[in-house]
Amino acid sequence: MLVFWNPIGDHNMSISFNQIGKYDAMQLHSVERTGNLRIMLEDNHYSYLFDYEQSPLFPFDDVYAVVRTPEHMRTGLMEGYFEILEKEGIPDNFWPFFKVKHSSLLTWTRNAVDIHMPKEKNPHHYVYVTVDEVIEVIADRDPTVTIKTL
Repeated sequence: MLVFWNPIGDHNMSISFNQIGKYDAMQLHSVERTGNLRIMLEDNHYSYLFDYEQSPLFPFDDVYAVVRTPEHMRTGLMEGYFEILEKEGIPDNFWPFFKVKHSSLLTWTRNAVDIHMPKEKNPHHYVYVTVDEVIEVIADRDPTVTIKTL
């Protein structure tokens, strides 16, 4: 079940509808995993760096899974998307950031990496929606976000 998540505060994304009714959606620029996990997204005017910083003491215990899937293959995950946006009052019915409650990916990950994810840990399932892809992250903590003008 998708849950609204706002990691960018009161920043206004630069995503708009064009003349033929389609929107200039969030674009995936890169996903890097060299130590930290870094996800770079871009809209019309800004870049957004989501940095899941690695713990120096436990370098493999922060990010447990990263899944990158074509957007059209995750329609089941996106159930309730428009209702959530309507409830949150999001203009133009577009928002790229969510968390997932009762996540089957989180359950699967917990079973797969049990030795690294003790029961007392409470990781989250983060979802980034772009025009073409859905990026999902299972991690212990929220990322730091850096927003820059393009």
